[in-house]
Amino acid sequence: MAKKFRCTVCGYIHEGDKAPAECPVCKQPSSMFEEIADESKPAKKGLNTNSNVYTIVYALILTVLVAVLLTVAAVGLAPQQKANSDNEKKQQILSAVAEKLGKEVTFTNAADIWSELDMDNNTLVVDVNGNTVNANAFSIEPKSLFKGGIVKDDAQLPVFKANIAGNTYYIMCMYGSGLWDAIWGYIAVEADGSTIAGASFDHKGETAGLGAKIKDDPNFAKAFIGKTIFTNGEFAPVVVTKKNVENKVDAITGATKTSDYVGDMIRNSLTGYKAYLLSIQGSEQAQCNKEQECCGKCKNEGEGQCAGKCKDNAEGCGEGQCKGEGDCGGNCKDVECNNVVK
Repeated sequence: MAKKFRCTVCGYIHEGDKAPAECPVCKQPSSMFEEIADESKPAKKGLNTNSNVYTIVYALILTVLVAVLLTVAAVGLAPQQKANSDNEKKQQILSAVAEKLGKEVTFTNAADIWSELDMDNNTLVVDVNGNTVNANAFSIEPKSLFKGGIVKDDAQLPVFKANIAGNTYYIMCMYGSGLWDAIWGYIAVEADGSTIAGASFDHKGETAGLGAKIKDDPNFAKAFIGKTIFTNGEFAPVVVTKKNVENKVDAITGATKTSDYVGDMIRNSLTGYKAYLLSIQGSEQAQCNKEQECCGKCKNEGEGQCAGKCKDNAEGCGEGQCKGEGDCGGNCKDVECNNVVK
């Protein structure tokens, strides 16, 4: 079958095996001819890259491919991300006892310190009544324990015990609302269940150079050391204020609101631990009596945590009585040990 060739200049169509040497109409050479496809043959089917369907399909394939790649990356990085998150949490917890450790707790050394103190085996979880419950302390997210800034009635509260140089410190979590977003932290108390041994704070969106100082200024956290949670046996946690009151930490200049929120967080959070802290005090009291550090046989003054007031001349008193009655002949005087009169 003869082929058809069209002159691209004048449109003349030539039939034959090849284009003519010269167009008989416009005299253009054979190079100006193009072969015309045989219209009797079906056109080859292919994807129209200019169609909307092509664009949509291409976008879908690309989206799925990117999603798969991101999923693979996320799964692969998940263990490292969790390790980093856990290490950051360990740093925050241990920073509450940094002064007792005698060194700064950093992201780099937190895991080693955690291991040295055997913290994994020195944790417990308590309820708002001070009872121990079976749960993993480290896995508890402080945010989940609060509703409207108040500890939930069914909250399971983590406690981390740090044994440092023969002393035990109880580290508890805190969470609350700041000026712009959430604030949180950890506070450590000594074995008397009241004296604060240290604290650490963090935030999500406090103002840089002002409210953010709760985290960035180490002196703010250090100011809590030596303050108390109980005063004369009453639950009265340290306050953060510029007012001239006892048992306080100075509010941050220019960040009064954030300082107020920190104080609220401390009180609200420790309210959940109140029963447990009282049980610690009770435990210490029992140990005090057992070891006769306070009353004993009424032959010592009672030092340290057990501020006993026994008199050396009260030899007639029985062990731990010191009531000034009976055989004591009035020589013994009432003794107060950890606010409990014996």
